[in-house]
Amino acid sequence: MKKINSDTAELMAEKFRNENLEVSLKEPINIKAAIRKLNLVVAYRPLSDGCCGLSVKTKINENMFVLVNSNMTRGRQHFTVAHELFHLFYDNEPAPHLCRDEWGSRDVSEINANAFASALLLPKAGLLNRLLPEELASKEISMASVIRIEQYYGVSRSALLYRLKGLKLISTAVFNTLKAVNVMDSVKQLGLDVSLYHNGNENLVMGDFGEKAKLLYDREKISEGHYNELINLISDGKN
Repeated sequence: MKKINSDTAELMAEKFRNENLEVSLKEPINIKAAIRKLNLVVAYRPLSDGCCGLSVKTKINENMFVLVNSNMTRGRQHFTVAHELFHLFYDNEPAPHLCRDEWGSRDVSEINANAFASALLLPKAGLLNRLLPEELASKEISMASVIRIEQYYGVSRSALLYRLKGLKLISTAVFNTLKAVNVMDSVKQLGLDVSLYHNGNENLVMGDFGEKAKLLYDREKISEGHYNELINLISDGKN
């Protein structure tokens, strides 16, 4: 796979929003609603440090599965799902794909997936609409604006800052200054909800996982014991 440029990533994300999710280029994406709309099976499980998740699909795209690390913050989990959407819908390789917590990866597929996820979750039109005129002119953004935008779009602080820097909406100096600020402290100082910055969704399973398990059991592809184990995975899920 060739590396896609920023303009291509923007166009791909815009098209995906319009055709697959039916959301405008300014509004946030509700990740769980998107999972249902795209008919994905997504499981949230505690994984090792540095591993964000993985995705796998059948060659004819009948079934698509995403595993997300529930030990990571909810904002990072949202980015992981968006990242895996690129691999599921645009990657030529249907083999299981492991996503690691790396912004500086040299893997072309990873670079493309990050660019797509960033443009998908943080649309340029939406960012321009939510930044103040004086912030756009000076390329300096207040911490209050950063928190307001990251909470509106449901993303991590890192995802937002890298996106703003990539769009040249903030300077490198401002990026470094904002990135050095403790996330939890900055949010608590404004008295805002901090759930976005905590982990969660442990053992949650979304999609038609149960239906597919029952179909396999009815076709005698799996044993009753295996079927019960699969159903227990769903029963243990937490919202």
